[in-house]
Amino acid sequence: MLIARRILRFLLVCAATACGGEIAGGPSTDAARDVRRSDSSSTIDGSDAAQSTDDAMEVDATTAMDSGAIETDSGVTEPMDTGVGPVTDTGVVTPPMDSGVPGPPRDSGVLVDTGVAPADTGVMMQPRFSAVFSVRNAASSPSTIVEDTLVTLIRQAVPGSRIRIAVFNFSRNNVSAELVAAARRGVDVRIVLDGGTPTDPGTEVPALRTGLGAANVTVCTAPGTSCIGTGIMHHKTFLFSQLSDGSRNVVVQASHNLTTTQLSMHNNAVIIRGDDALFAGYESVWDDLRRDIENPNYYRIIDGTYATRAYFFPRSSGDTTVSILDNASCDATSRIRVAMAFFTDARIEVAQALARRARAGCSVSVVIGNGEIPAGTNVLSTLRAAGVVVTLYPTRTNGWGLHSKYLLIDAPYTGARRQLVFTGSHNWTGPALTSNDESLLKLEDTTLFNTYLNDWNHVRNAAAQP
Repeated sequence: MLIARRILRFLLVCAATACGGEIAGGPSTDAARDVRRSDSSSTIDGSDAAQSTDDAMEVDATTAMDSGAIETDSGVTEPMDTGVGPVTDTGVVTPPMDSGVPGPPRDSGVLVDTGVAPADTGVMMQPRFSAVFSVRNAASSPSTIVEDTLVTLIRQAVPGSRIRIAVFNFSRNNVSAELVAAARRGVDVRIVLDGGTPTDPGTEVPALRTGLGAANVTVCTAPGTSCIGTGIMHHKTFLFSQLSDGSRNVVVQASHNLTTTQLSMHNNAVIIRGDDALFAGYESVWDDLRRDIENPNYYRIIDGTYATRAYFFPRSSGDTTVSILDNASCDATSRIRVAMAFFTDARIEVAQALARRARAGCSVSVVIGNGEIPAGTNVLSTLRAAGVVVTLYPTRTNGWGLHSKYLLIDAPYTGARRQLVFTGSHNWTGPALTSNDESLLKLEDTTLFNTYLNDWNHVRNAAAQP
């Protein structure tokens, strides 16, 4: 009876939405399935609507929050954006701010000989935060850096450790072979996939089931093809409990699906090592995905041991991104940078929040994907009217397009100057908020921020290349 009910509900969802599969090698590879449920259009009357703040679970939204007052539109229409931004970031670089996290004791400069030689562990300790980015070169050839990073981590997983993966679609046989090899040397490898993955061209589901055991490969069957929501299971999460380089509890939050088309897309992956609380939170969400039980208001916020916080969707009401943007205050050096694959009119409130920051004096620039899922027309008009610099990144016939989804904030934020990175699987579309299984990760680190800012400049400049 339960199976019959799920099949009926899935057919109803498909009848009302786009359920097309991925076309191998085509520019619409992930787009067709990323928006399995259509966004609803919003009618804009020219004035920003009042924004709801985040709920009590969002600590940031209740600490010295910016009032979010709506500035009056001057009525002056800005010149149309050409879709190509300037070559360099015009934001003023501010000195790194104290994160508020106590550092190690200062070195007194005096060497003390204890008579005991330091132990050589033979292990080179890795940085707490690192990130990799797909970079489009002059020849527009594929970039395997994100995939290569994942393969390296899989190879480093030690016997007896755990690998947990939740990814939207999977058709890369080299990655599946590495996972099977890890399982054979004693690593506990388990994976959760979107319900549409078995029908994707070139799917690796049969190989994974054979190599890992069918019980270790979960293909979700909740309403839609999600595990918890009613849309799609859109996570790009990779967890490693122990690596041969000495790293433990490693979280990889990516924007990258495991398909060939993704090798010709701007993507990013951030690696966090040793954040025990963040790892435990991600693993608990992974466990919930694997249970494959519907929960339309699943929304979770998990704080890490470091300056990290993760948000997990679907969320039935409110908008996390609006609250994040409204937490930022503006001064002469405040800047907000966005690289967003999909930004549709169903998230017009996010565009209005960006417009409020621009009118309050923040330097706001966005790069938006504009291919198979066009940027919302109301989104674009709202941003441009407020003076936000908009660069559109079309999906080209040679494949390269924008698939990253990140937000950079360098501004006073809940009372203190911060440099923040928000990245994950979460597009600025309606389903990403209310019906898909998604993740969004907040990180605070000056070096990481500057690494992402460099990528943002690359993405904006690459948008102008033919």
